[in-house]
Amino acid sequence: MEKQMGNYVVSFSTFVLQPVRFGNRILTYVIERDRELDVPKKPIHIMKSSAAFYGSSFQVLTKTAKIVLGNVHKTPILLAHAYDTPCIFIPTLSSSSDQNVWINCLAIDFIEPDPLGCVVSLENGRKIKLAVSANTMWRQYCFARFLEKDFLKKQHLLNKSAYLFRPD
Repeated sequence: MEKQMGNYVVSFSTFVLQPVRFGNRILTYVIERDRELDVPKKPIHIMKSSAAFYGSSFQVLTKTAKIVLGNVHKTPILLAHAYDTPCIFIPTLSSSSDQNVWINCLAIDFIEPDPLGCVVSLENGRKIKLAVSANTMWRQYCFARFLEKDFLKKQHLLNKSAYLFRPD
């Protein structure tokens, strides 16, 4: 485990933002592709500051996802994108919950039931136990993939639009 980092920005290498209670404070245990570290902020604060860093707001990203997915609970958000690849994070609970874990959709290899919820296998070989049912996580994963599909459709249209319209 590495030292604490105060100004952490989510990236494609970020796999999990997991809250950890430390006395009366909540910190974030971050699992990345190749390292793990503690950040002295709540996961929601990391998500909000990352949204601002990438030029949006958490509120706008949530509203945009709800336009695509409908008024679903625990809305996944498309935090940013690079080279037509979206960076979508899935909440396990309400984003306002102090126990909410954020998981990068692209980092998920598999989700399986566990007596106390589910186990999410990550692409780096790590497994994370969650107090959320496997069915709920599969539902969240599907919503994230629908969000990705909508993004890719819009990127395709954007790339083609120059050829669709001719100036008069």
